[in-house]
Amino acid sequence: MSVNLEAAVMENINELKVAISEKTLEVADLEKELKRYESVLALLRDDHNRNARRKGRPRGKTDLAEVLGGLPETFTSKEFIKAATRTKKPSVYLRLALSRWAKEGRVKRLERGKYQKVRNGSSHRLAA
Repeated sequence: MSVNLEAAVMENINELKVAISEKTLEVADLEKELKRYESVLALLRDDHNRNARRKGRPRGKTDLAEVLGGLPETFTSKEFIKAATRTKKPSVYLRLALSRWAKEGRVKRLERGKYQKVRNGSSHRLAA
């Protein structure tokens, strides 16, 4: 009976070795997949960080101030919106910027849709 028991133990040992070998291959495959996902995540983060840290001058505030600087002393909201099309901001946002500037005293509202530039100090403070 000891021979059968010894054979059974040897068979179990061999089965365990085969299972360990299979699991080792499975772990290696999972590690490869994990590294692939980590590299994709790193690329996404780099791309996000690259977009977050734009080089050159900041967009938005300066662009609208430049647009305003390029307009005549008195202008209409339509002229402002037309001149600001390169900023790719919606016309609703541009009209709200004009309204906010008027409340802040940066431009003067002459009548509905008509504005005048205000010259008290520096014009670089114009912001959207």
